[in-house]
Amino acid sequence: MSESSCESVAVTLRALVALVRESEREMAQRLGLNLTDYRALCALVESAPLTSGRLAEELGCTAATTTAITNRLELHGYVTRERSETDRRLVTLSASPEASQRILDLTFPLVSVLSEQLQTLPPDQITTVVAFLDTTQDLMRTHLQTLSSKDAT
Repeated sequence: MSESSCESVAVTLRALVALVRESEREMAQRLGLNLTDYRALCALVESAPLTSGRLAEELGCTAATTTAITNRLELHGYVTRERSETDRRLVTLSASPEASQRILDLTFPLVSVLSEQLQTLPPDQITTVVAFLDTTQDLMRTHLQTLSSKDAT
């Protein structure tokens, strides 16, 4: 691949990342949330149930911040807390069915047209796209870990 082709891909990826950020802000606004609360809600939609401590790890927040986020989400009716039957100290957090449905409603139109677009590609191109996106995710995770470890020092 030529240097100009690589630069073209890099420009496209930067634009995609910018669009993801803008989309997150817009979806948060539609749900009446700030961006941090929206990201917490998405973490719960994707991975619930989570303890408050695990959610704090996911968000990179303190326990106190996570409690405040959870309280705000609960006030909106987006999060439920459930105490363990066996250990009353253990509380798990889950996105409410309504919150999950609202996020699905906001994301489904894009997911649907992307799926339609992918179906127009030949199988070998889909394989290439998936491989590129998988590698991109791995590289982004590594970069994030590098950034996080620099913050810790």
